[in-house]
Parts: sequence; structure tokens; C-alpha cells
Amino acid sequence: MEKYLLPEHILHFGLNIYQFGHEACVLAHTFGPAVRQHYLLHYVMAGRGSLLSEQGRWDISAGEAFLIFPHQITTYSADKKIPWEYMWLEVDGLIAQRTFELCGLNRETPVWTAALPRGHQELEEVWKLLIAEDADRPIKLAGLTCLLFDALISGGKNSAVSTSNDNKQLDHAIAFIERNYLNPIGVSDIANHCRIDRSYLSRMFQKTLGVGPKQYLLRTRMNMAKTLLQDASLPIKVIACSVGYNDQLHFSRAFKQYFDLPPTEWRKRYPPNSDCIEL
Repeated sequence: MEKYLLPEHILHFGLNIYQFGHEACVLAHTFGPAVRQHYLLHYVMAGRGSLLSEQGRWDISAGEAFLIFPHQITTYSADKKIPWEYMWLEVDGLIAQRTFELCGLNRETPVWTAALPRGHQELEEVWKLLIAEDADRPIKLAGLTCLLFDALISGGKNSAVSTSNDNKQLDHAIAFIERNYLNPIGVSDIANHCRIDRSYLSRMFQKTLGVGPKQYLLRTRMNMAKTLLQDASLPIKVIACSVGYNDQLHFSRAFKQYFDLPPTEWRKRYPPNSDCIEL
């Protein structure tokens, strides 16, 4: 069972939900190698299985979740004796990106584990509500997804939620980027807004997120551009201006360097609600 949203129901406010569903897999059921265009989050309700990517292999059991990243080659398989049953959500946008970072999920550590025994219950309850909802109620789906993200952050073993001064300043910097990526800002503007030194700002980003503020800003812009390209009615020039580039040619060069495809080709290759690419 799976449900897809229509293009007009996909909300461009930092959270885009593409599909969600539930499946009880048969013995040794395998999907992949495959590449997804967006984040794909699975929550294992029962049974067990494994995830394989270029970064490694993980055995995953009931009560855990695993994340597949955009354009990452993965294969995931149900156990040969106790196959898993899972729910999944395909999503993208700034809210999703930030949530997974706060959960400590990355390509090297893609598995979410509850911080406390039975700590996965809240996550599972919200997810069941999401899966039961109709796909033609995008506002309610967005609200349930936000509740699901909150459960991931608050209940995760590796979540980076902290009241430390460094994290408060980092959150302040990220909030500034997410509000102003559409403007021609740079690292100096971020540092000045946070009233901290550029080098200190860079160390904070590298330590917590593994990238510098310049790379984070670029990633934010490129991911939002990728989302906007899903709307075929938006000209490339408008998308460029919407993500902080006054020069369309400059934007196209930056996009191609980041994704190995110019924006016009990206739009042709990945139309709205396109399926995953099986390799």
C-alpha cells in the first residue's frame, strides 16, 4: 500500500512530502541497488533486515529507523527468516534536512535508535496516523510529518539537541541562513549577524555538521532550487532569484557543479513525482 501526492499538493515551504506507505515484506525481499531523488525514511515496525550502501552495511531491527539520502546508491533487504514490516516516508526540503542533521543521521550513521527502551512508541504512533491519512490533505500531512520529526529529534539516541552556547549560536546561524538564502548573503553576513568571528563560525559548523558555513549555504540553496524545479511553471531565472542568484548563468553553473547536471536537464530527468532510478 502506498499513497502519492499530486504536484499541486506538494507544499513549497521547506517541507515537501512526495509519498508514504506501509509494507509487510516477504522472506528475503530486496530492493536495489537503487537511487532516490529525495530523502527516504523507513521505520521498522516488526522483524528485521539490512541496509547496504557505499558507506557500509547495517542490520536493523524492529523499533529502529533508517534513512536513505538523495542520490545515494543503496540496497535494503528483509531477513530470510523474520522479514521486516515497515512504514516509509519520502520527503525533502529545509525542514527535513535540518531534522535529520539534528537526529545525527548522515551517510555514515543512517540508523535511528531510540534513546530509551520503548522510546520508539511515540514515533510509531505518529507514523501510523500519518500512514492512515488521505493523500489529498496536504496541510494535515505536513503537520503530522512535523510531529514525526519532533519525535525523531526528542527520542533519538544520537540527536544533537543541546542547550550549550555553541549549539545555540549554531542554531542562530542556521536560522539566519534558512531565512535569507534567497538574498545575496555570504559567510561574513552570517558571522556578523551572529556577532561571532568567521573562523569560530566555521569551526562550529565543521564540528557539528561536518561542513563549513559556505558549503551549508550552498547546499541549502541547491536543495531548494531542486525542489523549485519540480514546478514546471517556474522559469529558471525565477528559481535563480529565489535562491540568491541575480545572474541566471551563475546559478546554472553552480547547479551543474553541485549536481553534475544543468537545471534544465535536471528538470527533464526528474519530473514531479518521478520514481526512483533503479541501477
